[in-house]
Amino acid sequence: MLLSQTRPIIYTVLVGLHLGCQQQVSENTASTAEEVPSRHIFLTNGGWCWFQDPRAVISDGKLVVGGVDGQNGDLNVGVFDLERDTLIGQKVLHPELEADDHDAPVFYQRPDGSLLCMWAKHGKEKVHYYSISTPYDYLSWGETQTFPHDYDHKMGVTYMNLYYLENTGLLYNFFRDGPTYNPSFITSGDHGTTWQNRTHFIANDVSGYQRPYARYAQIDPNTVGISYTDAHPRNYGNSLYYAEFRDNAFYRVDGSKIKSLDEGPLYTSQGEKIYQGSEVQEKKEGFESVHNSAWTSAIESDDQNYPHIGYSVYLSNEDHRFRLASWDGEKWLDREIAYAGTCLYPRESSYTGLLALDPDDPSNVYISTDVNPSTGEKLSGKHEIFHAQIGNNEDISTIDWQPITSNSEHDNLRPVVVSNQGYKVVLWLYGPWNTYSKYDVDVVGMIFETPN
Repeated sequence: MLLSQTRPIIYTVLVGLHLGCQQQVSENTASTAEEVPSRHIFLTNGGWCWFQDPRAVISDGKLVVGGVDGQNGDLNVGVFDLERDTLIGQKVLHPELEADDHDAPVFYQRPDGSLLCMWAKHGKEKVHYYSISTPYDYLSWGETQTFPHDYDHKMGVTYMNLYYLENTGLLYNFFRDGPTYNPSFITSGDHGTTWQNRTHFIANDVSGYQRPYARYAQIDPNTVGISYTDAHPRNYGNSLYYAEFRDNAFYRVDGSKIKSLDEGPLYTSQGEKIYQGSEVQEKKEGFESVHNSAWTSAIESDDQNYPHIGYSVYLSNEDHRFRLASWDGEKWLDREIAYAGTCLYPRESSYTGLLALDPDDPSNVYISTDVNPSTGEKLSGKHEIFHAQIGNNEDISTIDWQPITSNSEHDNLRPVVVSNQGYKVVLWLYGPWNTYSKYDVDVVGMIFETPN
């Protein structure tokens, strides 16, 4: 059974003026483009990394977005009224936290209509910060709380990912721990008011103090899917793996059990290998990544609860590729879907513009690249946003990429797709990007769907 039989959604191509940049439709733009949606600024001075989720949520007809100012380090939250098509305002939750995109906050919708917001510094503190909003008023937040971690290692925590599992009644915060440098979690039995139970979740097989990088997705109300790597691509030629977590145990995508968490964390090689990298452990000259190393970018499930994983592969600083692995109910269909172009900056040679999957329909894919996605031909020098609908039987030779932006003055990076209550919004970061701790971007995007 193929998943290419997707719900019909009309996507349009952005043309005209965008924040002062003249946009032009490229040669492969569909001639039947419909009405162009408006482009909005959803949050000023707000950057993010991509190992945190959800970075934006839709609640009570409002789009709530978080990010960290790359200049003064303020942690900002913006609220946009989708029904009235207007920015209500933004709030500084943590002034001068740290100018670092790894510190970006994440959100969880609580049953009473309030939002939980959680954040942490980039490994410099053994503390998670969090605050809870007034129900349905997302510019009004309670006092900032802290959850301190008690261990002797000098390294602090990084990243947050919030997912609720109904059958356990627990909210999980998956994060990178300091002592192990591995994915771990803490849990809350009261929707984020209090936290406990720090647990080692995934362990590295590669020797040394290594960092498996994980992306998470809610597969069903009782299951979290995880796509992850062996280590940082600067240290190892990563393969890409997948596992599912439910009932305190790890499973393969076909439902067969791997192990219980009571037996200890999941070692990276115990998951399903989706893509085999070079699997070479070496220290490259300078900051280059190891050749043929994968890095996970996005994960979503379709209406049959089948996972789809978007990721990048490093060939050189000037040549990255985007790939998509889709479970069709019997096997993984893994294929190259686009040229991802050059790295954002040499110190992080595996950093690409990234890709995002539509949570309602993962065959709708958005990418950021500075080259023609189908040929690798260089564009204007900036990263642009493209969209395609990709069936399971399609690869880079057949996919029709359509530009959402073109000829931009600044880069368009790290897209995110948010969907709820009949709304669908595509967000990305727009502005100069120098390093993970020096950037000047706004969160911009378009509202592609509204309730009938």
